[in-house]
Amino acid sequence: MNRISDLPDELISLIVSSLAAKDAASLLVTSRRFGSIYSIIPDLYFNDKFKFQGTFTNLVSEAMARLETTTFIRRFSLKSERGLDPNRINHWLRNVLNLRGVMDLEMGIHGDNGYTLPLEIFTCKTVKKMELGREIVFSVVPENALLPALETLIFDNVRFSNLADCAFKAFLSACPVLKELTIDGMYWETWDWSGIVSSQSLQRLTIGRVLPDGFNGPDHQNITFDTPNLTYLEYNDFVPDGYTILSFESLVEAKLHLLVMVNHEWHGQFAEDGDILSSNATNLIQGIRNVQILQLSSPYMFETLYFFRDAIPVFEKLHHLTMTHDDTVFCWRFLPFLLNRTPNLKTLVFEGGLHYAEEPDDVEEPDDVDEHDYVCGCMSGYSCLLTCPLEILELDLWEHGTIGELEQIKHFLGKLSRLELLKVHSRERLSNKEKLRIVTDLLILPRASPKCKIQISFT
Repeated sequence: MNRISDLPDELISLIVSSLAAKDAASLLVTSRRFGSIYSIIPDLYFNDKFKFQGTFTNLVSEAMARLETTTFIRRFSLKSERGLDPNRINHWLRNVLNLRGVMDLEMGIHGDNGYTLPLEIFTCKTVKKMELGREIVFSVVPENALLPALETLIFDNVRFSNLADCAFKAFLSACPVLKELTIDGMYWETWDWSGIVSSQSLQRLTIGRVLPDGFNGPDHQNITFDTPNLTYLEYNDFVPDGYTILSFESLVEAKLHLLVMVNHEWHGQFAEDGDILSSNATNLIQGIRNVQILQLSSPYMFETLYFFRDAIPVFEKLHHLTMTHDDTVFCWRFLPFLLNRTPNLKTLVFEGGLHYAEEPDDVEEPDDVDEHDYVCGCMSGYSCLLTCPLEILELDLWEHGTIGELEQIKHFLGKLSRLELLKVHSRERLSNKEKLRIVTDLLILPRASPKCKIQISFT
């Protein structure tokens, strides 16, 4: 303790600011000197959606003015939907960034013409997490920009408007230890940028596309992902004209929801065979070949894989595949191509129900329908299952255990020779009689694997 006491006040403040709040408090109470030079406010949160007396601007200004010059703030959050004077905002921010040792900064500012942050935000040495959103515009990143502690960066409906120097690329370059980047409400068409996502330290990347009113398709675009240490990718977007460079050598998990374009237009519907695609997903599909866990998050992604089925590589490391949909219209025609290229797949999960053909309209009794009438041509024969090393199959029943659903399950059970567990979950509220019927129907289905057990659960 004596060694710390001999240090100058500025250095003691820096040491304490890097500690957890509990540890910092313990240190401060051990010495009057420490307490006199340093006080901590864990969380300073301003949001104009809550009720308060007077104006929001006066509220924030008075609160900031009451802080002692030696007060440090762990987390500073400012959110406003009413439009604030940019000069006031910048004054508050400079105070927090330069004097308060802030580690967690959250900004959510609405404005008619966008709001530009002060340049001091690019040289804050203490901030570890930064969330910037709601109509903030980045046009200039200073040459001396450096955020040496920033590990988590979240953009929410922001814009970058400098194509010549690419403010987005410069921002990432100023974050040498960045581990997690989230771009929510992404709308590339409002950005002026190089199309390059580059970070040597980045480990997790989430990109979420929005579809504004009147949107009819993305601009011409090629995108590069230079992220050699990325382990997690969640990507929701239109497939651009192409992916120039992809560096996904370390990728472990990917969640994809990608839509292909026809002549750079989007009409809210699936592309069809024979359409001229302006999207090219070839490099992306091949670039994720090292992934171990893969989630295909929509029927649009199913179609993207089908149209670029020739690009599907051998996924040597893939052991867990999840297929998710919330639409009644979808098809698995891509699935045989994918399963034939996953030699080590162990778990397959269907979230959102099974895919099967509708019951024919020209029959009166189910007994008049051949079982193959329920099987869509996309999976006809199911030959891809004969060599599939699958051990666990999980699926949802959305239609009360209909004949169509049971026929699909029958094909899987009858051909997966290594299957050890089938997990079935019914999401419908059923009577005990209906539950008993479903359990009975499932348990009597023939199984290619003598080790296969069936586990059934109901909502």
